Amino acid sequence: MLFTQLIQANLRTKALGKKIEYYNRIGSTNSEAWELLTLGADHGTIVLTDHQFQGKGRAGNSWFMGAGKGLAMSVILNNKYSLKFLGLISLAAGIAATKSIAQHGLDSKLKWPNDILINDKKVGGILCETKIKKNAVKNMVIGIGINVNEANNEFPDNIKDLSTSMAICSNHPHQRERVTAELLNSLESLLQMIDHDPNKIVHEWLDRCGHLNDPIRFIDQGKVIEGIFSGLDNLGNAKIKTDLGNRVYRSIY
Repeated sequence: MLFTQLIQANLRTKALGKKIEYYNRIGSTNSEAWELLTLGADHGTIVLTDHQFQGKGRAGNSWFMGAGKGLAMSVILNNKYSLKFLGLISLAAGIAATKSIAQHGLDSKLKWPNDILINDKKVGGILCETKIKKNAVKNMVIGIGINVNEANNEFPDNIKDLSTSMAICSNHPHQRERVTAELLNSLESLLQMIDHDPNKIVHEWLDRCGHLNDPIRFIDQGKVIEGIFSGLDNLGNAKIKTDLGNRVYRSIY
């Protein structure tokens, strides 16, 4: 069981995590976060569960989390962000996750658009969903999943060879409450940086990128895109070298 009071005791934030909606078991924290938004949820509210059984991934994929083992969390953002900075918010969430993992002695890398990797295996992912009004982000939900204490034999057979957890990589378990609080502390700081120093977010993400100038394959608006990942532009969009020339792709729509 996750202890919300222990999370909040380790927070240094002004908004993120000051209110936590905890569920012992839930389909999707992102779906619940949108429900809470319709009821007037405050900026920075966190949706957290011990067992997410319908976790959402990008492009309709699912996300696996061991019951009572991983971290499944959604962060509600009510502050209005300029539409042009939309991609930077997703980058900030990835950076925050790697910083939290690093505080537990593990080196993780980022793969555009939303994967967190340790030793080239997926340990986590980010899913940002938005509602846009008048060229501004009206509401956003940032879904963050990290495999913290799962054992190798707990992963489904179809992803076992591609997935890992913090515990597998370090040979010991980790306190999920600390992982959560450390992530939120970093995320709030990075979100505040978007308006006045967006280039720093781009540079921090690229410093953690594990696939620069490597082949990449992803789905963009229902189409499979293949090419070479050559970096990010100053708004956090991916620069991809394709057979049709250089293209730019957003991570969020």
